[in-house]
Amino acid sequence: MYQKWIKLGLEKGLTDLEIYAVKSKELSLSIYESKVEEYSKSSLHEVSLRGIYNGKFTTISAENLSDDNIDQLLDKLIANAKSITVEEPAIIYEGSKSYPEIDLEVFDFDSVPFEDKVNYVLELEKKLKECQEVVQVESTNYGETYVETNLVNSKGLNLSRVKSYAYGYGFAVFQRDGDIKTAYKVKAELNFNDFNADKHAEETIKEGVSKLGGLEIPSGTYPVVFSNEKFASLLAAFSSVFSGQAAHRKMSALIGKEGEKIALDSITITDDPLYEGAKFKYNFDDQGVACRTKNIVENGVFKGFVHDLKTAAIFGVEPTGNSFSGRVSMTNFFLKPGDKSFDELIAPIKDGLYITDLQGLHSGVQAISGNFSLQASGFKIINGKIDHPVKMIVVSGNFFEILNSIKEIGNDLELSDLSGFGSPSVFVGNLAIGGK
Repeated sequence: MYQKWIKLGLEKGLTDLEIYAVKSKELSLSIYESKVEEYSKSSLHEVSLRGIYNGKFTTISAENLSDDNIDQLLDKLIANAKSITVEEPAIIYEGSKSYPEIDLEVFDFDSVPFEDKVNYVLELEKKLKECQEVVQVESTNYGETYVETNLVNSKGLNLSRVKSYAYGYGFAVFQRDGDIKTAYKVKAELNFNDFNADKHAEETIKEGVSKLGGLEIPSGTYPVVFSNEKFASLLAAFSSVFSGQAAHRKMSALIGKEGEKIALDSITITDDPLYEGAKFKYNFDDQGVACRTKNIVENGVFKGFVHDLKTAAIFGVEPTGNSFSGRVSMTNFFLKPGDKSFDELIAPIKDGLYITDLQGLHSGVQAISGNFSLQASGFKIINGKIDHPVKMIVVSGNFFEILNSIKEIGNDLELSDLSGFGSPSVFVGNLAIGGK
């Protein structure tokens, strides 16, 4: 069917034509007070036509593509191309020489009885309520996502991939002596049988209870350790500076610094769509370019930007397989771990902070300059030990300066199930802290 439509497009005068089709299914379930509060199922078939006409590249999208509307959509694609005046690379990719093989588990979540999904969420809610510090479970949630992607074009490219997973979490309110905190832990699984309500609730409770009883600290400069999860969040917030798209728009401080030292020797930052420890792996990007493992920063040296077809052509380099969701983006992007355990990481710190929560990552970060000022919370480190939680503070610093001041990197690399960003715990050195 796709080939027939491609032939029609070429007959209309398109130099090349590509069809990018995504079929998706979503399920969402929410429980409150042991009753199903919300439930929805949806399916969607989205198609993008990408074409080149008279040297101009353009694209249009439709929810459905069929023999009934293909002629009209192709005419619209051509009309769009005729209206383009900007000069940019027009590329439909012929395909990479080879594509890596990946182990792919595609579990059929539809085969699981609906009652089992409800029971999982009910059990999670029940276990959370058994904690005496939990005063309310605002919601417990379960969802499923299935995405099938097909990419076919006039140059002979014909690729497909499937992504399927489920997730769950319970949002709980904790209280002790008038101190109120909230906590939730999102768990994503590739197989429904891997969900464990007892363990999931235990992790959520541990996080929530640990936040209670926070004390104020005076403003000042403190040695700071970021948890693996939160340094990954910081890395995600500044990841755009490594993008060829940002470089093209003059929105990266790393322009012209390829091959230069931008961090300590101990710093290696990797983008690895094939990473064995990741929940999700990709062997090609949304433009059909083969994905590969690459160090973006290697032993402190900036090796180069990641690119899609357009930015690679602009900079005269090879595409890196980083086109996802219509932009240049990272996949399984992480700081290489060191060899220190967490206890060894904090052992030399006499009076410092362990940051376990960051807020305002969208508004409090200046990607180009590297400056950030974020609300945070965590724990006081006293004489090399975690001592007590601290109330909300403001942590300020500069991402690029941190890359050149890191004292130690832990061995506890953790990759986010859903975002794909990861890091070990990191002792970053001294940062400015706004407290009482």
